[in-house]
Amino acid sequence: MAINFEILQQYVPSSSLPILEKWFNQRAFELKITKKRVTKFGDFRASTKLLPNRISVNSNLNQYAFLITLTHEFAHLLVWLQHQHKVKAHGIEWKTEFATLMNVLLMKNVFPEHLKIVLHKHMKNPAASSARDVNLIAELKKYDAPSNLLTLNELEDGSIFTLNKKRVFKKGKKRRTRFICKEIATKKEYLINGVAEVELLIDASTSLNTSN
Repeated sequence: MAINFEILQQYVPSSSLPILEKWFNQRAFELKITKKRVTKFGDFRASTKLLPNRISVNSNLNQYAFLITLTHEFAHLLVWLQHQHKVKAHGIEWKTEFATLMNVLLMKNVFPEHLKIVLHKHMKNPAASSARDVNLIAELKKYDAPSNLLTLNELEDGSIFTLNKKRVFKKGKKRRTRFICKEIATKKEYLINGVAEVELLIDASTSLNTSN
């Protein structure tokens, strides 16, 4: 169950590795690097009788987004080890742990300067999901590999887009971190996360004549 740091170094900034080794070698957990998931960047699952504590992070994230997500989930592990079910998942205990961990990374200059500025603002009151911080998501996107994909947040309401090149939707109103989107073929409505990567087919200004 030891973390394979040779594999991990492919996903995080090299300057963060000594810090991660120090953190992770003191707490046993299983780290899984998964394929892209539309609904989340990563997660933490507490141990069961058959399985250890587990953290997963999406493999498609750029190195800074991956590190932030990994740190976010590791903070969940630390809170679980101390409190288990006695506190809220994203309560003050988690916020404190996450801020403490992130401050170590920020002090070691792991992140580019402008991203550090955005992160300092984000850490004043971190949300349950970084997807709720539009400024942070926009800054992190600058470090993604070149792509013709956009996040749903970037599209205007009424735009027509495809998700995973399979289903076509029309973007509707926002509900917290998700948008009510109507699938063109079935007319059914779905809640889609604002950070989901989509391909724009028709922008809002030219989709007015599209069937509702």
